[in-house]
Amino acid sequence: MMKSLAIKQQPLLLPARFVALFSMVFWAATLTALPADAALRQPTIIIPDSAFIEAVRDGDQEEVEAALVRGQAPDARDKVGTPALFVALQFRQMDMFKFLIEKGARIRLKDRNGDTLLAVLADTKYLSLADLILSLGADPDQFGSNGEPPIIIAARAGGLEMIRLLLHYDADYDATDLTGRGALTIAEEGRFTGIVDLLREVGAY
Repeated sequence: MMKSLAIKQQPLLLPARFVALFSMVFWAATLTALPADAALRQPTIIIPDSAFIEAVRDGDQEEVEAALVRGQAPDARDKVGTPALFVALQFRQMDMFKFLIEKGARIRLKDRNGDTLLAVLADTKYLSLADLILSLGADPDQFGSNGEPPIIIAARAGGLEMIRLLLHYDADYDATDLTGRGALTIAEEGRFTGIVDLLREVGAY
């Protein structure tokens, strides 16, 4: 009686060069697919909250106005400690963001992670919102929760126009990250030539 021959499958081994190339293409496609405002991420799990916070999430200005008339503070936080202004940003309610500021929401508040509004906006394309809070007195050099000033965050994100805006409000172009690298060095490493030219023009080195 003949014994059946078991065929042992061998793992498919790909050349290291092919694997590296595939990884580069994959990550390039992934990064390209990210929205320009990827920093403003909605919570993974959205839990029910107060009527005021729900109205902020929905961009319902009438309901927010009614809540404020009833005595609701415009700086109210959601159930996990995020101030209403940050909630408006998370849910892309930009008109609500401006509305809350008009109603007295404080632009210097930090979120539960210790981030400032400007630190959150620094690696987005929302220049008008950054301009708004800077014009109202937001500190262009105040560190975010990661210990970096907005100009460093913007340089890492390749945000030429955001850096131009920060410089307009006298941001420190020689500020550094936790490793001692300045915005110019970070821009050079990222090959953001427009930022490099701008920073050199104002005297960064």
